[in-house]
Amino acid sequence: MADKKAKILVVEDDPDVRQALSLWLTGTGYAVVEAEDGRAGLAVVADEKPDAVLLDLRLPVLDGFGVLEALARQGGEPPPVIVISGQDEIAGVVRAFRMGAADYLQKPVVSFDLLGHALEAVLEREHLSRAVRLAETRYFNLVQNLPLLVFVLDADGELAFINKFCRTLLGHSRGEALTEPGWFLSRVHPEDRERVAALLRRDFSPRERARTEECRFVHKNGATIHALLRAIPAARPGREGEVASIEGIVVDITDRVELERFVVQEEKLKTLGAISAEVAHEIRNPLFSIAGFAHRLQARLPENREASIILAEARRLEDILDRISTYLHPVDLRPRQCSLSAIATAALEFLAPEFSARGVTAETKLAPGLPELRIDPDLLTQVVTSLVRFAARHLSEGGRVRLASSRHARFVHLDVAFAAAPVPEPDLLFLPFQEGEERMGLPLAYRIVKNMGGSLTFSQIGPEAAFTVQLPLGLPGDPLPPPGDEAEGDEADDDAERTGSAR
Repeated sequence: MADKKAKILVVEDDPDVRQALSLWLTGTGYAVVEAEDGRAGLAVVADEKPDAVLLDLRLPVLDGFGVLEALARQGGEPPPVIVISGQDEIAGVVRAFRMGAADYLQKPVVSFDLLGHALEAVLEREHLSRAVRLAETRYFNLVQNLPLLVFVLDADGELAFINKFCRTLLGHSRGEALTEPGWFLSRVHPEDRERVAALLRRDFSPRERARTEECRFVHKNGATIHALLRAIPAARPGREGEVASIEGIVVDITDRVELERFVVQEEKLKTLGAISAEVAHEIRNPLFSIAGFAHRLQARLPENREASIILAEARRLEDILDRISTYLHPVDLRPRQCSLSAIATAALEFLAPEFSARGVTAETKLAPGLPELRIDPDLLTQVVTSLVRFAARHLSEGGRVRLASSRHARFVHLDVAFAAAPVPEPDLLFLPFQEGEERMGLPLAYRIVKNMGGSLTFSQIGPEAAFTVQLPLGLPGDPLPPPGDEAEGDEADDDAERTGSAR
């Protein structure tokens, strides 16, 4: 039943008919407002926001058809209109319904019970319609603001829907994602793309509810995002077992993966430290004895070549032991608030003379509005300098180093990318066993970043190589700094899609 407190507008130029309708409505429990012509009726609609309108078609100033047309042009949620008119031509009735009338009653009204039923019906329909629109709006807002990626792929694998978390997770607006053909699979990491494509395209069995796969995505700035992809088949209406689309979610697990990697690395370093300390102790004693013997032998026989070789190898082995000890020794950090963008800029300024001498250029894409980090800026500058210098030395003359920063959940990323020939033995880049000044900078950089609670990784796909520095914004449980504002384009996308869903 409709709420009897509903407000009804009566638009009727005949005062006797208008009064009769108003008295019956008031006696039935409705609130009543009146207007004697179409233009006055529109003004009352704007001011009073009635729940329904009883409208005569033959009105002075602006007739009923003009009122219906004006209400349709206003957009929004106009009140439902019951036309009450003496016009009995079927063409007028059809025209009124086409212009948005909810019901039509012949005048004079011979039964107020008939009017009561019609009014109850349109108010009930309007109540249900508003409830549906409200539910759609709530659902839309909920999906748009979930802290995970929600998507729908059509039968051809193209995006039919994606929520605005795609900007937070992957750096793309919804407009970009929805208009670029093949966007979804193009964002999957190249090494995982074939596996994810097979998962999405393979026929789902009738009893299969969903599939979950761990994979990687690529952020707009090139950073790697670890994620769980859950794909859910949506059946075609009326055709059981035939999949019309794939609905799914992407959950960001980068923090978990990095934490697991950090824990594993810490355990490895502890074990390596204990073993190295014991090995160094066991090696140094015979090493000193051998070196002492070689010194005495060289003193007696200055021309003896074997003694010189023994001394040189003893010094080299001692140097390796010292480098391992330095690598495993905790770094003395002096943290304070600092800007990652400022540090990256300072490192490039420091290396500018080297770049100029070799014709190397630097390209930066530093995200604005990143929160400041509480770290040791001097040591982090040393890290960035070592990474950029390594990249520059592997470039051919006239090459380019690209620096990009971004925020990802509780971490900020700095990527140092460059194009170069395959780096030999990349797994040994961060270990202290290789000789040479260039290689010694990376193990120290790795150790510094680890002591800051972050991670340093190297990846290379074909000629494209990159170092990724990940640094924490705070400890787990700390409140996150507010993210930067999203582009205005997302709001326009939201409005357009909300309008489309309402239709």
